[in-house]
Amino acid sequence: MLKDILTNDTVETDVPVSTWKDAVKAVGHILVRNGHVEEPFIDSMIGVVEEFGPYMILIPEVAFFHGRPGPDVHKACLSLVTLKQPVYFTEYDNQKITCAFGFGAIDNESHMNMLMEVTSLLQDETFIELIRNHGSKEDILKIIQNY
Repeated sequence: MLKDILTNDTVETDVPVSTWKDAVKAVGHILVRNGHVEEPFIDSMIGVVEEFGPYMILIPEVAFFHGRPGPDVHKACLSLVTLKQPVYFTEYDNQKITCAFGFGAIDNESHMNMLMEVTSLLQDETFIELIRNHGSKEDILKIIQNY
């Protein structure tokens, strides 16, 4: 369940970043700090954006950064940051993000239940309003407890 994955240790609010790459590093460092991935996985997440563009903007202002499954990922994992100021994909039509998830998978299948739960969470209008508009960590985590 998401409430066991997105916790006080894997959610940060009002994170100061200057670029989308800094946002990737912010979500990635949470995963590294919690022992879910190794540092090189962060470069993999950046590489995916550089190769394919910002298709991981799932809904306006919300990015879902991920890298390729592999040995740098120890378990399916997720992190979330809300950004102090929006950042823009200047290389890709100036698309704006105000929050971002970081996601790691060990293979191409075992994380599917987690992704379905994220999809449900992203349909929660109160949650979306909070993560886009500087909601408190406490309020964000309170909603996640329902998932």
